[in-house]
Amino acid sequence: MAYATATDMEARFPVTELIDLTNQNDPAADTINAASMSVALDDASAAIDTVLGSRMRTPVSPAPSVLISVCCDIARYRLYSARSTEEVEKRYDNAIKLLKSIAAGDIDIGSQSGSKAVFTTPEPVFVGKDML
Repeated sequence: MAYATATDMEARFPVTELIDLTNQNDPAADTINAASMSVALDDASAAIDTVLGSRMRTPVSPAPSVLISVCCDIARYRLYSARSTEEVEKRYDNAIKLLKSIAAGDIDIGSQSGSKAVFTTPEPVFVGKDML
């Protein structure tokens, strides 16, 4: 399960950039390559799960918006491969630092933790005829 979608990527980054990144072998392409985008988002989500898995159950569902943003930054970095810009690398580095802070318990994203909730039922109360 990917934490982000192609639509999430399009909301954060220029579509022309995403077209170029997902069609590196086809410079004449004029649409986003859905398969390349999907692979990048799945890989980014797997990286998120790897880091957070020591702290909480993964995949985190529903995904908090912070994980959607982090997923997009990691996917974009992966799409850039070896030719990423300083801005892309900085966003990637910040995303990884944020994930590590979440995994360390320094930041709470409001998701389930590794502990399980325990539900108990109250002791039964018996009401006799004289209490009615």
